[in-house]
Amino acid sequence: MRMRAGVLLFIPILLFILIFAIIPAVGVIAVSFAGVHGPSLSMYRQTFAQQYLNAFEMTASLSLYGSLIAVVWGFAITWSLWRVQVPWLQKMLMAVSSTMANFAGLPLAVAFMATLGTSGILTVAINELFGVNLTALGWNIASFSGLLVAYLSFLTPLAVILLLPAVSSLQQEWEEAVFTLGAPLATYLRRIVLPIVFPSLVSTLALLFANAFSTYVTAYELAGSSVNLVPILIGYMVNGNVSMNLGLGDALAIEEMVVLGVAVLLYLIAQRRSLVGGTGRRARAA
Repeated sequence: MRMRAGVLLFIPILLFILIFAIIPAVGVIAVSFAGVHGPSLSMYRQTFAQQYLNAFEMTASLSLYGSLIAVVWGFAITWSLWRVQVPWLQKMLMAVSSTMANFAGLPLAVAFMATLGTSGILTVAINELFGVNLTALGWNIASFSGLLVAYLSFLTPLAVILLLPAVSSLQQEWEEAVFTLGAPLATYLRRIVLPIVFPSLVSTLALLFANAFSTYVTAYELAGSSVNLVPILIGYMVNGNVSMNLGLGDALAIEEMVVLGVAVLLYLIAQRRSLVGGTGRRARAA
C-alpha cells in the first residue's frame, strides 16, 4: 500500500518530464532530421559552415573562461569563509550567493546596462570622479569581455554554493598538523586541500560550463548579434528575427544538447569520484 502511494506521487513528476522534456526533445530531433524527401542530414551539414563553427567556438570560449574564473574565485571565497569560521558571515554570504546565482536573464541584463552601460551609473561615476572614460578605453558591455563580466556575476555565487560542502569536509586538525610540522601554507594547499576538493572543482566547472553555454536571455539582451553565440543563433532561427529556419535551428539545438550532455556526464563522473573519496576519507578517519 505504501509503495503504491509512493508510485502515485511520482506520476505528476513523470507527466511533467514527459510533456515538457521528452516530447519537445523528440520533436526537435524529428524536425532536425526532416528533409524534402524523407530523413536527411542536410541541416547538420549546414551547421559545419564557418559562421556556426565560430559560434560554437565563441560560446565554448566564453563559457570555459567564465567557468574557470568562477571556480577559482568561488573556491578562494569559500575556503576563506571556511577558515574564518564566523557563522553569521557564512549565513549572510550563502543567502547572497543563493540570490545572485538565480539573478540572471532579463533582470541581470537590465541591471548591468543601468550600471556598466555607456550611460550606466558606475560608468558615469568613474568618469566624473577619476576622469576615466571606460568607453574610450574600449569597454563595451555588448562584447566578449562585457558578457564575461555579466556571466561571472551569477557563475561565481553558484560556484560558492556548489563548493561549500567539499570545503566544509576539510578538518581544522589537518591544517594545524601541517603547520606544526613546519610546512608552509602553499604545501598544505597543494598536498592536502587540492587533492581532496579536486573532484568537486571538476564537477563544479562542468556544471558552470553547461549553465553558461545554455545562457540565452542575458546574452541576447546585452549583446544581441554583436557576439556570435549558439543560443542567440538558435533564437533567431526559431523566432524568425532574421530568417526562420526551424530545421537548422533544431539541428544547432541538438548539437548544443550534445555539448551539454558531455558536460553533465563529466559532472556526474566527478561527483561520483568526490563521493567515493569522501567515503574513503571517513573510513580511514574512523
